[in-house]
Amino acid sequence: MNTVVADRNEMAKSAWRAPIPWPWRARRQRITQAERALIGAQGKALTMLVTALQARGHLDVAEFAETLGIFSVVVAEANALESDILAVWAGTMKESL
Repeated sequence: MNTVVADRNEMAKSAWRAPIPWPWRARRQRITQAERALIGAQGKALTMLVTALQARGHLDVAEFAETLGIFSVVVAEANALESDILAVWAGTMKESL
């Protein structure tokens, strides 16, 4: 996956914002439109799979989505981008209900 990291010039331009406490974390990685589409498609495929498992009585989609959301928080300690992807997939499942 190609990532773009802000260089020092971009960081210098935004130095005036440093003393302001922002409620969201700073993004250092950007994903391409193709990568965004791939992440979305994988989330929808996973949603279809868990929905089929729910229809057969093996799994509850809401419970799985909640567990995946919690897992994304755990993964965030090691890899923020992977955590974001898992959170998007959990959100896709919750929206499907």
